[in-house]
Amino acid sequence: MIVKNITTVENHIAVNGSFEYNDIKPYLKRAERSFLKPLIGMAQITIFDTGSTDAIVTEAIALAEEALSNYAYYLYLPIGEVQVTSGGIVVQSNTNSQPATPAQTKSLQRSFKSAAHETLDELLEFMETNVAKFSAWTTSDNYKLQKELLVDKTSIFNKYFNINNSRQAFTALLPTMRLVEDQYIKTPIQSVLLTALKTPQTDPKRKEVKALLQKSIVASTIAKTVENGVFVISSESMHLRFDMLPYESKQAVISEHLTNTRKNKEVEAQQYLAEAVNIIKANPSEFSEYSISEPNVSVSKLHTTPGITSLF
Repeated sequence: MIVKNITTVENHIAVNGSFEYNDIKPYLKRAERSFLKPLIGMAQITIFDTGSTDAIVTEAIALAEEALSNYAYYLYLPIGEVQVTSGGIVVQSNTNSQPATPAQTKSLQRSFKSAAHETLDELLEFMETNVAKFSAWTTSDNYKLQKELLVDKTSIFNKYFNINNSRQAFTALLPTMRLVEDQYIKTPIQSVLLTALKTPQTDPKRKEVKALLQKSIVASTIAKTVENGVFVISSESMHLRFDMLPYESKQAVISEHLTNTRKNKEVEAQQYLAEAVNIIKANPSEFSEYSISEPNVSVSKLHTTPGITSLF
């Protein structure tokens, strides 16, 4: 495991002197599996576990240790406040100390989870900035799935809709973006051209079309997720509900603002897509992959009903 001793935990969290590594060890293992592995892959975790003399990788390991320590405490707290014995589940109490109230425990659990998510996002941003140092991550299936999409970077999504540059929010949106490509983009743009546009472009018209399609995908993705409760959305930005605890409902309260946002984004997506198709048809020499002979698809009918896709 990446976090190998209580000293490492103490570097990031104030730990009671009587607390032992074995108390938290099962939850460190679970934190790696549940929170880190889906994002960076097992090969990169193994490298972090082994250690490195490279300063960049060492800094990433420290961020991973901090995130995992907080996640482990978040996972540990529900069982940590009780003792499971042969006689049942008991709560220890004496004249000098009393068990924390449920509200205090929930508040602390939320604090650990929020800190863990913030640090994990910092780790992902750091790895993305220093991508050459993390080849095990960039060759993983996790990373390859992201790069298969037209919107393949957090910065691109954030350019057209503010997600506070959150790599975790972007990762959570990947399944919906894949669905949007398949449902709304692939047929009117045609598969061959869509695949070609996923590579770097130099021709001004092709760059313009690629940007319009990215805008359309982002708008459609927001329309599909705005009302599902997994994200918090305001007039300025959207972010994951990082501090949501397991027993709390993800069901959104569908407000007029959310409904209007969905409708507006659906319209925007149609407009961007229609503009892209018009440019393609008007410039056949720049878009040789596009076949005019294929059946024409009415862009205006691509969003006939609102879709709500749950990410978790």
